[in-house]
Amino acid sequence: MKLNEIGQLLHGGDYNVDQWLDRPDILQEDIRFMKKAGVNVVSLCIFSWSSLEPEEGIYTFEWLDKVMDSMYENGIYVILATPSAGKPPWLIKKYPDIMRTNEHRQRLLYGERENHCNSNEIFREKVRQIDEKLAERYAHHPALILWHISNEMYGICHCEKCQGNFRKWLKEKYQSIEALNYQYWSRFWSHRYTDWEELESPSPIGETAVHGLALDYKRFYSDRSIDFLQMEIDAVKKYNPEIPVTTNFFHFNCGINYWKLAEKLDVISYDRYPHWHSGADQSTEWEIGLESAFAYDYCRSMQNKPFLLMESSPSSTNWMPVAKLKRPGIHMLGSMEAIACGADSVQYFQWRQSRGAYEKFHGAVLSHNGSEHTRVFRDVEQVGKRLANLGHIKNTETKAQIAIIFDWDNLRGLEEQKSLRNINRDFEKVIMEHYEALVQNYVSVDIIAQTADYSRYEIVIAPMLYMFLPDTAEKIRSFVKGGGIFVMTYYSGLVNENDLAFEGFPPFSLNDVFGVKSEETDSLEDTDCNSFIWQKKEYQIRRYCDLVQLHGAEVLASYEQDFYAGMPVLTKHTTGLGTAYYMAARGEVEFLRDFYAKIIKDAGVEKIIESEYIRDVMVKERHDKGTKYIFLMNFSKNMSEIGGERLSGYEVKIEEKCFDNTALGFQ
Repeated sequence: MKLNEIGQLLHGGDYNVDQWLDRPDILQEDIRFMKKAGVNVVSLCIFSWSSLEPEEGIYTFEWLDKVMDSMYENGIYVILATPSAGKPPWLIKKYPDIMRTNEHRQRLLYGERENHCNSNEIFREKVRQIDEKLAERYAHHPALILWHISNEMYGICHCEKCQGNFRKWLKEKYQSIEALNYQYWSRFWSHRYTDWEELESPSPIGETAVHGLALDYKRFYSDRSIDFLQMEIDAVKKYNPEIPVTTNFFHFNCGINYWKLAEKLDVISYDRYPHWHSGADQSTEWEIGLESAFAYDYCRSMQNKPFLLMESSPSSTNWMPVAKLKRPGIHMLGSMEAIACGADSVQYFQWRQSRGAYEKFHGAVLSHNGSEHTRVFRDVEQVGKRLANLGHIKNTETKAQIAIIFDWDNLRGLEEQKSLRNINRDFEKVIMEHYEALVQNYVSVDIIAQTADYSRYEIVIAPMLYMFLPDTAEKIRSFVKGGGIFVMTYYSGLVNENDLAFEGFPPFSLNDVFGVKSEETDSLEDTDCNSFIWQKKEYQIRRYCDLVQLHGAEVLASYEQDFYAGMPVLTKHTTGLGTAYYMAARGEVEFLRDFYAKIIKDAGVEKIIESEYIRDVMVKERHDKGTKYIFLMNFSKNMSEIGGERLSGYEVKIEEKCFDNTALGFQ
């Protein structure tokens, strides 16, 4: 069965059955529980290397044969993982150079996980061997629907092998040492290089001042990691190219450019562990839900199609600062939110709690008591029943007319630069504020890289687009001239892709498009604020203020305080058929919500539901052919009402409508 042919939303999770090989009764009992909970998929072998190959070249697949067969016989699909994320001790004992070298140039000892060197040829060969053994044996097994490559890849190695590969990467990129020196501006502090061998990765005990170098090493190791994953993909596809592949994303600053990696995968999958109830008065559920929605929209946007929620916790998460239990209703709300944002699955880590080691108290469907008579099991069972009734939503899409640029290269550059504030910078929070304002306007939003195709959208928003990649300025110009609405903020268009400052006024090459020239950016203390009046309403400003000169733009609002009182804070400029807005300061979310409400209306963007923002209520949509599925989600523990529908605390309702807005009913 092919993944996209399955007429069900997937429900299941990581099943670490190899931890129970001495308990033959466990498998039979677990299958009974899975059926009761509506589980139709399990992920196997994510950390099973030592059970699959207990000694070098000695493979023991018989236990996995039984599990695969048992799952198929009981109507449960299998996502089979390659085991490269967790290495057996024998491997490192014999080949210690497999372990990563940290930025202090210290070789790590055996332990933990995901701490191997992606350049190490021996490790690559050992991984390829076991991957091919798995694929040769199971690539045509009827239970298999997806390959899960490795697990939550992250981190960077600084060993000599990586240093050599980095120099090769630099030579390919720059071609000459002179070109590299120019882009790094290396005459600063007399850091000019005369030979490729002089280049090393950044280190706290070495080079930290050449930002282009630091940025390049992050890019290099991202490419190295993607190349490693490609090696694994090739190994499993060799035996059956029809089985799709994925790897589970988990953190957008893990060291890998997910936009590049997405090009190698057949489907995106993501692990999400929201820190619910982290506020003293539980007032942060909206904020936590918003962060999840942003992450899910990001995953959906990468391939413009549904993704898989590969891991979530059905209960508490043991590694959080406070491992709080989910309150009643939250498991259903969080699960349905993933579906609302484009997921075709709800899966858990883990199915059955481990008895020992680091995650023995991590949430699981079955805890150490091994009973289905628990609150958590009932919550999971309820989600399973609801997902079973929503199979018709699988493979449906979200087509947004608005996009926010959240760019990997740009954020890595912002991390390196020394300016503005060097504490509490809030770069990602700034992007979240724009996202929140759009969500509060009940419109669908894509999260895109600056390399994406802007022409698909009516409105594109670029918060703090500090770094312009080579084609970015021209893409923005063409988008606006062609009739698009582009919103750019303070501290944008300052440097090129190598963190080399442009000569001239920001935003680079676009002064005529936006009708402004940015002179300086003022950074405010936490206790400082400024203000402005727009549409007869006053709004507060925090943290960042651009001082801009007019270059043809219309002033919509001006600063009220400080020596730059009266200077533009919000401008509008028409170029060709489109409109370019420049926000010179970080306004509060209330302003962003009001501002975007106006330009959404001006652009004729259809809202998911016609309503003013109702506090703590999120609305998302999916659609297919002539039907829209509208998700109404209440992130408050109190009763809410929207569009004539009453929502209890933490309740989710799903409304089905034809595109002519004919109501078909609620789920």
